Amino acid sequence: MTTVSTTIENKEFKWSFDSDSSSVTLGKSTYHADIQEISRERYSILLDGKSYLAILTRNGFAYSVLINGKIYNIEVETSAKKLINLRTDAAGSNHAHLEIRSPMPGMVVRCEVLEGTKIEAGGGLLILEAMKMENEIRATRSGTIKKIFVQERQVVDKGELLITME
Repeated sequence: MTTVSTTIENKEFKWSFDSDSSSVTLGKSTYHADIQEISRERYSILLDGKSYLAILTRNGFAYSVLINGKIYNIEVETSAKKLINLRTDAAGSNHAHLEIRSPMPGMVVRCEVLEGTKIEAGGGLLILEAMKMENEIRATRSGTIKKIFVQERQVVDKGELLITME
């Protein structure tokens, strides 16, 4: 049984899964789960009889997951990340460089920050329109906007660098 601490939209969850079976436990509830990889970033998820299509983009220890037209920013606390955080905190610097990349192809509708802006985890960075839906890209952690690489009305590809933070 593997246990993971995950932050989704600024709420912390502890969940566990058994790689030999098809169950996921979140808190005291256990769910039947069947996850199939369709392609490198696309997954078909059957969770307690409900079907979902998930598009996953990884950025270090953070993920952006598009499910049913809504983007969820997820940060996974792994033992490697805990070690990095301990070393970073011990060195007196918790302002590591972070790249925010586009989770999908689309068009930048609006930038909600300027270079030099201090932002809290979960704060809005920009609005990206994809498949006629507007998706808010949020900060996965607190920091300062170092550089913005896009402008409004710019078309971007999946994985394209949007913003860097410190």
